[in-house]
Amino acid sequence: MHTNNIKIYDSLNSKKFFLKDKLFMTRWVNILSLLLIIFLFSCEEMYWPELSDKYENLLVVQGRITTDPGPYIVKLSHSTTLLYPKYFPLSGFEVTIQDNLGNSETLTETEEGVYSTDANGIQGIPGRYYKITLNDPEGKSYASDFELLQQPIKIDTLYANLEYGNNVNHYFDILGYQFYIGTEMASNDTNYLRWQMEETYMFNADFKIYFYYDGQLHDFPEPDSLETCWKTEKITEIFTGTTVGLNQPVISDFPLHYVSFATREFSIRYSLLIHQLTLTEKAYKYWKEIEDQNTSGTSLYTSVPYQIKSNVYNIADEEEPVLGYFEVAGIHTKRIFMDRPLPPIQMYYPICELTEADYKEYGFMFRTNDWRNYPKYVVVDKNYVRAVPPKSCCDCRANSGTLIKPDFWIDKK
Repeated sequence: MHTNNIKIYDSLNSKKFFLKDKLFMTRWVNILSLLLIIFLFSCEEMYWPELSDKYENLLVVQGRITTDPGPYIVKLSHSTTLLYPKYFPLSGFEVTIQDNLGNSETLTETEEGVYSTDANGIQGIPGRYYKITLNDPEGKSYASDFELLQQPIKIDTLYANLEYGNNVNHYFDILGYQFYIGTEMASNDTNYLRWQMEETYMFNADFKIYFYYDGQLHDFPEPDSLETCWKTEKITEIFTGTTVGLNQPVISDFPLHYVSFATREFSIRYSLLIHQLTLTEKAYKYWKEIEDQNTSGTSLYTSVPYQIKSNVYNIADEEEPVLGYFEVAGIHTKRIFMDRPLPPIQMYYPICELTEADYKEYGFMFRTNDWRNYPKYVVVDKNYVRAVPPKSCCDCRANSGTLIKPDFWIDKK
């Protein structure tokens, strides 16, 4: 929106011109006042991040039971401030999962705040109802209501299309892969779904290491041994869907995760793991509200996040806010592998280049004796001139990668 500059003329100007300008200003004041009234009484609620202290130190529950075999994991923590968020696990709880037929299991705390069933313990069976109970060390008791474990709807199709997307680091749109999913036909009309994803990709460091320095210069025995890594990350976006209102109980060509070629994910080979969760209506509404909140934009004028209600409550005081959700869901999983697209499609991720400082660092390292920076990795350029770039340019582990190939990884044929 363009702003009109209103010039105030000197009062010594002619009376006629002054009255005309005054009328112009009055009209603008009326318009701005009307806009302000509309803004103040709009349907969106003003939201400021400085929330009340009552939203700190709340119980946070993360866990689920599914149609997949166990063990099932429940994580307990307490909330912190939005300004300085931290993870504070809660230890010493008695955590129990039970079904409506009287079967139950008390979970074992495997690490601080992480509780697990046995591999051969309670199993999720479609058609049964499940709940969780929590007893904290101070005597408080929490529980969820029984929820039906749905028969999972299976994934039918999973594919990706080349599509353009915006990128904040470039002044033009960049290609990437948009993933889509389709379900098999469900047995009833009313179904609620959520998708969770995990990406794994193979990538290379930009330089091979030929020497290393630890107070003395050594040949690096395998120049490419720190070149190739794999990296696995959970995708934090939330995606939900429903067959309610559709002509048929099937979801087709539903857009999920998008990966831009401005990052290294598709530099060599990429894999996306999809978990399709079949939910109850109550669980769907919970995740749908979070999805809507996360995709409502960056404006401060939105709904307060703590209005979203957990299905876990304090048995003695249901007014106590609890965060998170204990999920009861049917699950079906599928994985897709994709390779770097062929030319002329370009990649736009940054690539390391040797700088004057990198060449100078090779000489400087012999005059320093700081063991905290060892080992120093030495690379050579096309003219066999030595340089010491940042480790992230020659050791793929420095970019949060691992040298261990995942068990599920399938190499390009």
